[in-house]
Formats: sequence, C-alpha cells, structure tokens
Amino acid sequence: MRVLLVAPISVIAMLVAAGCASEDYYCDERGCYWCDGLGCRPADPPPRPACDADEDCPANHVCTVLGCTEGCDDDGDCARGTVCRDNLCVAPSEDPAPVCRTRDDCMASGVVCRDGRCVPDETICDDAGDCDPTERCLDGTCVPDEDVCRFNSECGEGLVCINGHCAVDCSGGASCPAGQRCVEGVCRPAPSGGCSGASGCRAGQACVDGVCIDTCREDRDCGEARVCRSGLCRPDTRRRPFCSSNADCMRGHPCIGGVCRTPCDTSEQCRRFDVQFQFCIDGYCATSNEATSDCTTASDCRPGEDCIDGVCR
Repeated sequence: MRVLLVAPISVIAMLVAAGCASEDYYCDERGCYWCDGLGCRPADPPPRPACDADEDCPANHVCTVLGCTEGCDDDGDCARGTVCRDNLCVAPSEDPAPVCRTRDDCMASGVVCRDGRCVPDETICDDAGDCDPTERCLDGTCVPDEDVCRFNSECGEGLVCINGHCAVDCSGGASCPAGQRCVEGVCRPAPSGGCSGASGCRAGQACVDGVCIDTCREDRDCGEARVCRSGLCRPDTRRRPFCSSNADCMRGHPCIGGVCRTPCDTSEQCRRFDVQFQFCIDGYCATSNEATSDCTTASDCRPGEDCIDGVCR
C-alpha cells in the first residue's frame, strides 16, 4: 500500500508565495533568493571595494555610497544578488545614492560633483596650481590669462568686469543668458534648484554641484553668451576688447589693454576731451576707477564685497 505524504497547506502556500515553486533563483522588491526543496535563502550582492571617486573603481564600475558598483544595461549584466536599476547593479532593497552633492564632498582639488559622482574637471580649481601656467584661478574656475579683466572697458559694450570675469550688465534691463539671473545690475549664475543626481535634471542636463547645467559638445550647442567647457555650457566670460592693434584706433590713439587711449600731459586735458576721463596717468587719459582701483577679484576686497570695474563695492 503506497503512502502519499502531503505537506501542510500552509507550507505549500508559503513556498508558492515566496516564488520558490518553480524557480531556483529569483528577485522581488525585497531582495534576491536561492530556492530549493526546503525553501528560500537570501542571495547577497557581491562585495564592493570602497571608493572615494570613480577613478578608484575597476572599468565599468562607478563609485556610490555602496562602494564600486558595476554598470549595466539589463539584469543579465548583473551578478546574482543584484538587478539592473538606473544602469547600476544593486540589490532590490539597496539605494545607490551618489557619493557627493557638491564638490566639497569630493575632498579633492580639480574635481567637481557631477551627477552625484566625483569626476575631474579641467575648469575647476582651488588654487592657482590647479590651472595651466597660462590660466588663473578665479572663483573656483580656471580662466585663460587673456580673458581675465579688471575694468569694464576691457570687456566690451554691454558687459561689466566683476571679480575678474566679464558679465552682462543688466542694470538697463538687458536680459541675462540662460542659466543666469540679474542680481544688482549684473548677470550671475542662477541655481536651478537642489538636484543630487542626473535624475534630478531634464534630458540634456547634468547635475553639477547641486545645479542642473546644459551639456554640450561644442559652443554652438549652448546658444548665445555661453561656451562649452568640459562638456558643460558655461557663461561666456571671455573679454571682447574694443581694439587689438593700433590700426583699430584713430591716428595718434594707441591700443593699450584693448582700449584706444588718448595721450595727455595733464588731467585737465583729459576732462576737456571726455568728462569720463578725469585723470592723466602715465601719459594717457584714464577713468576715476582706473586711477583709484584697489582690486582685481573679490579676494582683494572685504568679505561680502565684489570687485566691480576695478573697485571694491
């Protein structure tokens, strides 16, 4: 006589509910599991090396708070114990949070927080040594020497020199470039608000130091008043001098520092020529700001002040 052993209904229901009735491995929203005739046991993610930035990880891995996390296109690319989510192999219950929100989280010079990861950026600097010999570090950005300004006259029409950069003068109602806003008459970068990863920005943008910035391959991708640097659309702070040689000026007015200068012997001669030129300095007429200049960047001024047109304000 054959005896048929039947498992209790509650046990069968548990195994079916757990996903073990017909599979020897599966994942759900809680985790991944190995299954056999006795039930299910967790399938843990593989160990991940600790990291501070992507360059600490092997190829096809990125640095997250979980450690070096493998990249993927679908679940088939991932080791057992993980699934492919947002192009990263993670356990279903894991949150692959980015390793940074701003560059201060990266703790390295010349590095920016981009889409939650610490990556090198040739435009970023903490001191002069981070830039090429032909560049200066201004407000955390490497700027070519020829683009560093001191006075408005070096920037060109409609622009103002603030902290060594040329910016749009919006005091007369001029509109600011995309990604900037008018603050006290000068166009300055405008935060787009609180992103912490690529998912916090729209398509075609990257989250850089908590701000969504348009990505690019060349200058024309960025539109007016912006240039493409390190794959990101940055404000165009290049100088636009009025002249580049004496041939651009009237006879007898040499081109000095991008400006056609008027020779003089006395300050009175300058004021009679143009009231904005109050002083005769080194044989050429100069503005009051040029004569009394006390700064090039904000670092030359008191806390809370900017260097605008060569004067701390």
